[in-house]
Amino acid sequence: MTITLPPELDAAAAAEAKRLGTSKSELIRRGLRAVLPNTASEVPERDPWEELSGFGSPDVTVEPDEIDGIVYGS
Repeated sequence: MTITLPPELDAAAAAEAKRLGTSKSELIRRGLRAVLPNTASEVPERDPWEELSGFGSPDVTVEPDEIDGIVYGS
């Protein structure tokens, strides 16, 4: 199978894969599993600490300074 990515997306994927110490193929598989969990046979488990803290939850969105205002009351 072959997929085509725009050059800028391909470069960003290569940089992120290098940062994570993995291949672009694995990075793309992880991304697809994240958006298509029902089609993957091996859906990665979520980190319970991430679940408790709200990080990475797809239904939670915050603005950059919103957390500081909530936590510190500023």
